[in-house]
Amino acid sequence: MTSVSHTVVSPLLPTDLIDRLRAPLAEAFTDTAVGGVLGLAGEAELARGDLTGVARRTGGGSPTETWIRLFLLGAAVPEPEAAAALAGVEVGAAIRAGLLERTADDQLRAALDIRPYREADGPQWWVVSDLAADVRAGPLSPDHVLGVGAAATTLAQAVLRRPVGSALDVGTGCGVQALHLSEHADSVTVTDVSARALRAAATTAALNGLRWQFRAGSLLEPVADRRFDLVVANPPFIVGPGFAVDDGGYHYRDSGIAGDGVSARLTRGLPERLNPDGVAQLLANWAIRSEQPWQERVADWLPSSGCDAWVWQREVADPSEYVAMWLRDAGERPGTPSWRARYDRWLDWFEEQSVLAVGMGLINLRRTDADHATVRCEDVGQAHAAPISPAIGEWFDRTARLAATRDDELLAQRLTLAPDAVLTTESLGSIDGWQPASRRLRQTGGMRWDVEVDESVASLVAACTGLAPLALGVDLLAASLGVAPDAARTAVAPVVRDLIERGFLLLEQPG
Repeated sequence: MTSVSHTVVSPLLPTDLIDRLRAPLAEAFTDTAVGGVLGLAGEAELARGDLTGVARRTGGGSPTETWIRLFLLGAAVPEPEAAAALAGVEVGAAIRAGLLERTADDQLRAALDIRPYREADGPQWWVVSDLAADVRAGPLSPDHVLGVGAAATTLAQAVLRRPVGSALDVGTGCGVQALHLSEHADSVTVTDVSARALRAAATTAALNGLRWQFRAGSLLEPVADRRFDLVVANPPFIVGPGFAVDDGGYHYRDSGIAGDGVSARLTRGLPERLNPDGVAQLLANWAIRSEQPWQERVADWLPSSGCDAWVWQREVADPSEYVAMWLRDAGERPGTPSWRARYDRWLDWFEEQSVLAVGMGLINLRRTDADHATVRCEDVGQAHAAPISPAIGEWFDRTARLAATRDDELLAQRLTLAPDAVLTTESLGSIDGWQPASRRLRQTGGMRWDVEVDESVASLVAACTGLAPLALGVDLLAASLGVAPDAARTAVAPVVRDLIERGFLLLEQPG
């Protein structure tokens, strides 16, 4: 196996400037400081992109308001205001380094995006990226480095936070996933095909006092000599004709690989990059065609043994919706010649390939080295708890135990109803009064599954108190229904396994 050396990456800003920036950022440009200026209403405006509303709340001259106008709104400010906010950073040095730039009327505006980023009860971080299309009009540059967006936070909320020795962030971009990995991994390696993205990530790392290993290259190629305990990826997963960067594409979203090939290639390559019990989690998109269910298509990317997989389809977009969404994301304006040309080319490709829609979701893998793999591909459209990472980790744990448990061993278990499980009954009126029409077992936390059950299953679940083996409850149910016990046990086993896998019923703690 060929050894690949680490890539030496220079941050976008000089090291001495980064060192001097930390104090004014910590003083005036934190989540707490920004929230204090904007209030709840202003933060909601910022979250939905109402920059005009945010601007109305930043009319004073405090350093925090200046930081907001410069870096969250992309507005120009007078030089004295910028100098006051930068504190120990000389304005001329900031301009020469490419942090700020002069406007035609001799004011200053941001040339890079720096913004505070923090999870509840987590450390205060700052993320460096390029300015988004909503603050700097016009199409993005091909090597644009995306900041913290909805996709990045979705992945971050899903990634397992268990302590690991080594972690890999594939296609790191601005480095937001690597920030999270740094909290629970002994070492973090990041890769990207874009030299500018690696430099932005290096700036993010330096600004937050972190050290990562950098490797340049596409997908998993830079780490062909390595294995990891945890791999995360927010890759350029766009489904389309395979736009290349020199053909109107963008590094952050376009791989140059047609269709959903980049998601397929990455998914197929991940198991070999995992240590035993290692986990990989990635965002992915896939083509939906009439001749094959999406579950079968994605399952074809997954190994039949040695790696459990849980795939979520969170959303589905029709071709025109999908194309318009990504054109707007890149700063294209509807109705322009550029918009029409790319829109038509993209839609023509979808029609040629008989793509009916595009599925968008999350792929979770864990290497087990078992002869049989548990693979679940399902629609997960419901709202769930955040972060959802604990529920994903628990799913892997439960499926591993279930795979190693025979039906007779399962029947000997003293199962317990999960504390967040609730049974609701809907009834229809009749001449005999209210008659139960449907029963639904749902969760108030975690995945918030909601499944319909019949009266027999509802009764069996209610009997799972942890005081008696499952077999006793099944035999009592069989007697009440006039069914042979062996037949009832055979029928109940897959139902109970599904309820355990989804977290409605809890297995006895080992040991």
